[in-house]
Amino acid sequence: MASDLESVTVAIANQNLNEKEVLKNGDHASLNSEDTEDAGGFGQLSESNGLGSSYARMPVEKDAVRYNMNHPSRGHCVIFNHSIFDSHTGLGARNGTDKDRDQAQQLFKNLGYKVAVYNNEPVERIKEVIQDLAFGVDHKDCDSLVIVFMSHGEQEILYGRNGSFKAEFLFDSFSADQCKSLAGKPKLFFIQACRGEGLDPGTTLVNTGPKDETDAGSLSYKIPNTADFLICWSTVPGHFSWRNTTNGSWFIQSLVRVLSAQSAHDDLLSMMTDVNRYMILHFESNCPSQQHMHGKKQVASIVSTLMRKVYLTPKY
Repeated sequence: MASDLESVTVAIANQNLNEKEVLKNGDHASLNSEDTEDAGGFGQLSESNGLGSSYARMPVEKDAVRYNMNHPSRGHCVIFNHSIFDSHTGLGARNGTDKDRDQAQQLFKNLGYKVAVYNNEPVERIKEVIQDLAFGVDHKDCDSLVIVFMSHGEQEILYGRNGSFKAEFLFDSFSADQCKSLAGKPKLFFIQACRGEGLDPGTTLVNTGPKDETDAGSLSYKIPNTADFLICWSTVPGHFSWRNTTNGSWFIQSLVRVLSAQSAHDDLLSMMTDVNRYMILHFESNCPSQQHMHGKKQVASIVSTLMRKVYLTPKY
C-alpha cells in the first residue's frame, strides 16, 4: 500500500510539473483547450483548484452510485436550537422550537449519529462550534456530517441569541479543501428559519380533464470542493417559514415523520422530495384573526451538490 501511494504521489507531482511548464510557456487560457470559464476573463487559478490542488483520502470508489456509509461511525450531528433572543435584537421568542429540537435529536440518534445539542447560543459560540467541528475533529471514521439549525432568519442571514451572521458560514468550513476528513462524504444541513417576509397563498388545482394525463479501481480523481453538500431550507428565498407554537415547525415535523418511516429503504434526496410533498399537502396556516396570514402554504428549498445517493439504513 505504501508503494502504491508513493507511485500516485510521484505521478501527480510529475503532472503538476508538466502543467507548470505549459503555463510558463505562455498557454494561460486553459489547461484543457475544450473548457473555459464563464467569468468574463477574470477567472484565476487558486491553490485549492488549480496547479496546487490539495488531496484527500478517497472514501469510496470513483464510480460508486452510493456514498460509503460503512465507516465505524455514522458521524456527528450538531443541533443549534434558538427559542429566546437578547432584547436588543428585537426578536420574539420561538415557541414550539423545543419540540422540534427534541424530535430532531431523537431522529438523528435513531439514525446512528452522535448528537450534540446547543441551545440559545450567541453568534460567537456558534462560530466556535462550527470551526471546532471542521478543524478540530477528525471525521476519518465517519460516514457523514449533519447540522440542524433552528432560529429566526432573513434572506441569507441567520440569527444566534445575540445577533446575526451570514448563512454561508455554516457551510464554508466543510468544503473538501477545508475539511479533508469529510472530503467525498455527504455534508447534510437542515435549516428551519425564515428567509424573508413573503407569504405563499397557494393555488388550488382542479381536475377538469381525463384521469390519465468513471473507472472502478482508479487511484485518484478530482472533485469540486463544493461537492457532496445537501442544504435543505425550510422555505424558499424571500419567504416566511411557519411554526406551530405547540407542535413545532411544519418542516421539522415533516422531516421527522418521513425519515423515521422511510430511511430503512429510501435514499435521502428521494425522502426530501417526500418531505416536501407531506408538508405541502398536510399544512396550511390557521390564523383567522389575521386574514393576511391565514390559509398560507410553504415549500422547502432543497439545494444539492451530491454526486451519489445517501442511504441511512441501520448499520447493524
